[in-house]
Amino acid sequence: MINVVLVSHGAFCQGLLQSLKMVAGENFGVKAVSLNEGEAPEEFRIKLEEIIKENHIDSEQETIILSDIPGGTPFQSAAYLAKRYKIGLISGMNLPMLLTLCFEKSRHNSLEELVDKVTSEGSLGVQAKLFKEGEKSKREKLSIDKNR
Repeated sequence: MINVVLVSHGAFCQGLLQSLKMVAGENFGVKAVSLNEGEAPEEFRIKLEEIIKENHIDSEQETIILSDIPGGTPFQSAAYLAKRYKIGLISGMNLPMLLTLCFEKSRHNSLEELVDKVTSEGSLGVQAKLFKEGEKSKREKLSIDKNR
């Protein structure tokens, strides 16, 4: 089975994990490792490696790490650890991406397939719509009051 770890600056990854539990009802074995303010990169890397090792049963074990931004300490630490472990590293994590990952990880046989699925356009969850004042369009009502 492929392990999933979330990494971020601050508590973003912890909040994303809590949101996963709220929306999906469980955490799917996902772990979160936060880079805390003032924490040295080496300290963070040690914490991250402990989480990876905790679930690393054999040399074939694979891990997908979702990171907040590319190039930051959490991302760079995961990239560094990829020298020793089989890691798929994805930046720009969000809840739709995490949900896709959790629901799909049991259906895909390889790390490559799963990374492709999670980073496909349909899994990224990005949409844009401009609403202008007074615009009438088909939108879901936010109120339970049907008279509004």
